[in-house]
Amino acid sequence: MACAGVNKGNEHMNVNIENELLIKVAEGDEKAFSKLLKEVVPVLQSIIFKVVKNEDAVLEILQESFVRIWLNRHKLPGLEKPVPWLKRLVLNETFTWLNKNARQANIFTEISQVEDPSHNNIIDQLAYSETDQVLKRAIEDLPPQRKLIFKMSREEGLKSNEIAEKLNLSNGYVKNALTAALKQLEDQLKKARNWMLNIIP
Repeated sequence: MACAGVNKGNEHMNVNIENELLIKVAEGDEKAFSKLLKEVVPVLQSIIFKVVKNEDAVLEILQESFVRIWLNRHKLPGLEKPVPWLKRLVLNETFTWLNKNARQANIFTEISQVEDPSHNNIIDQLAYSETDQVLKRAIEDLPPQRKLIFKMSREEGLKSNEIAEKLNLSNGYVKNALTAALKQLEDQLKKARNWMLNIIP
């Protein structure tokens, strides 16, 4: 199913799907399937776009999601709440796509080492946060000096004592700044996780 343009703000739009339509889809009725997709695509597009911020990626993930929905169509008639089920399926496909395109995994490994174990394995729950897009936004939100220290460490490969010497700072200050930067990135991922929990009723 082709999608013209991407809807970016409809993740909370109410969608009522008749069970009769779901039964037809489960039986392999392609026209019913097209009708179902037409009803839910605005919601699903918006959810994906909130995560990936890229229209081409949204359309690619949607196509994969359509295949997944079709392969699991036998489950549809028995669903009490089909829309949340479809949202979860689409989010899973989004995570899969993002994992395939993941970058900077080493930074997020460090974040997972810094975070408190009681934080419910935030990094594991947010596989999509390993992407360049999320990482770059989080880094740009760091305070100027903290961002500079972080980039000198990660992009230039400098050790904390080398950064301290270049910036005329103490080694302890630089180490604390790096730890604080990782903690701030973690906090932003927590906020992203809360958003993810809120978009599924």
